[in-house]
Amino acid sequence: MTSRAVTSRATLTVGRDRFRIGPWHADPRIAYLALAPDTVRIHDDSLHVCVERLSAAGYTSVITSALHPDETGPFVRLGFEEFDRLRVLAVDPGSSDLGRPHPPVGVRLRRARRRDRPAALRVDHRAFPEFWRLDAASMHDAETATPSARFRVAESDGVVVAYAITGRSSSQAFLQRLATDPEHAGSGLATALCQDALRWADRHRCSRLLVNTQVDNERALRLYHHLGFRMTPSDLVVLVRGIP
Repeated sequence: MTSRAVTSRATLTVGRDRFRIGPWHADPRIAYLALAPDTVRIHDDSLHVCVERLSAAGYTSVITSALHPDETGPFVRLGFEEFDRLRVLAVDPGSSDLGRPHPPVGVRLRRARRRDRPAALRVDHRAFPEFWRLDAASMHDAETATPSARFRVAESDGVVVAYAITGRSSSQAFLQRLATDPEHAGSGLATALCQDALRWADRHRCSRLLVNTQVDNERALRLYHHLGFRMTPSDLVVLVRGIP
């Protein structure tokens, strides 16, 4: 990476380790750092080099993607601290009530087309606080994080009012992102999109569907519990560190 003006994620290889890096959409001075897909563990020296390169690129701090506690050791040893914590929930799609999704009257669920991405991003920006909103690069990351993905939108009068991205890898599925326009909150759109994701995961014989949400997102937690999701033993953590 040569400049913080880069607007998409880039892969940085250091020795045997690979990182996904780029500017954090809410503040171009903040670097976003994620482990490359299928990474099992990283080495302390490689992470140190990665942070040095981010510093040389002009970033003043770095924030990580959501990490499993088993992945945080090298980060903590390098001075990263917890910024946020996410609850992880799981459900066996085969044990859920997989009745056909019933969105509100006048709303239909359909496959997202390429031209729907900007509209989905507008929904995302209305649904989430600024710091946690997706941009085009992070939405692309959500779509490509797994070998197979399903991008669905809810459309009302020709306008996208909600969307969901679900990924699948081997026998596990992941509800990567779910967003509803606040004007349609409580209308059943989120439930219908979750049911759609569960049916898709069940058709592909996934043993479980996982989702994560912030510990204080009570509305989302109620929705997932209602659909049969249960807490897993481990949270995910987002870490942050200043770059001197």
